[in-house]
Amino acid sequence: MPSNAERFVTTHRESWQRLDFLVKKAKNSSVHLLNNAEIEEVGVLYRRVAADLARAQTRYASTSTGRELVRSLNNLLLNAHTLVHGGAPARPVHAWNFVLYEFPAAFRRQWRTIALAAVFMMLPALLSYIAVRANPSSAPLFVPDGAIAEVQRRADTQSTTGWGANTDFQGILVSPAVSSFIMTNNIRVSIGAVALGVTMGIGTALMLIFNGMMLGGLSAVATNFHVDLLFWAVILPHGVLELTAISIAGGAGLLLAQAIVAPGALLRRDALRVAGKEAMYLLCGVFLLLVIAGLIEGFITPLPFPAYSKLSFAALTAIGLVAYLRIRKKDDLAAT
Repeated sequence: MPSNAERFVTTHRESWQRLDFLVKKAKNSSVHLLNNAEIEEVGVLYRRVAADLARAQTRYASTSTGRELVRSLNNLLLNAHTLVHGGAPARPVHAWNFVLYEFPAAFRRQWRTIALAAVFMMLPALLSYIAVRANPSSAPLFVPDGAIAEVQRRADTQSTTGWGANTDFQGILVSPAVSSFIMTNNIRVSIGAVALGVTMGIGTALMLIFNGMMLGGLSAVATNFHVDLLFWAVILPHGVLELTAISIAGGAGLLLAQAIVAPGALLRRDALRVAGKEAMYLLCGVFLLLVIAGLIEGFITPLPFPAYSKLSFAALTAIGLVAYLRIRKKDDLAAT
């Protein structure tokens, strides 16, 4: 039978090893190689190991195994002390530093959950598109009646097909009501997708699914009325950023859900604290993308340029977004 001290070690060893790994990573290379989530995790683990040391000193210091355990934990805390209580913060976050480096870094750290969120949105979009194309009468199941009427009225005034057709942006697809609806909906979806992560991700997934169904249904309505070129020429210039922002917000919500469902070596409340800070980084970046998308929608979309010009602008926006999200600090590039 293992002793009480041995059971104590077995129960808490994972946290100690994780703190030791992070401390060695910072000291052997550079503290700047720790991302924000890891820096927060160091603080959480430090407090947990300090509590473990106090328990070990109280309960097991009378045995040789307990004394060795106390010595090891004490050394671990000494090694982590400078990292936790250093005079200068490891990675100061200023507005410019956040915009240029911190948000892209947070995106790259969480790209898997962001990609999963995108799947939750785009797969229903594809399915609803197929459904409305096959059965146009099903459109009200996915799209508000008012939006369907707007597209139909636009189709009655002008049917735009083929590349190079001049787009009449006095049409209903860019009316103030529709633009306001799109922006308000995207902000609501983004905030809701993050906040609903506390429902173990169920609310986040449902919000992404419903938003995707509406997008796919509306695009199918535009296709059925033969104004799909105009629809995408109007939507994509700002939609590239908006859809990316919603996916990022969904990823932040799923990150919170992961902390609740699978906190790993951390206590659930500590895992939520770490994930919450990362989610806030992502959400701040989402607001940045939505502001830029709003500027594009207000100043670029209404310009009377041909559809192919608008779609080319959307492609350039996508290329610029990818380039931005790949920006790294020189120290990070040297490390890789």
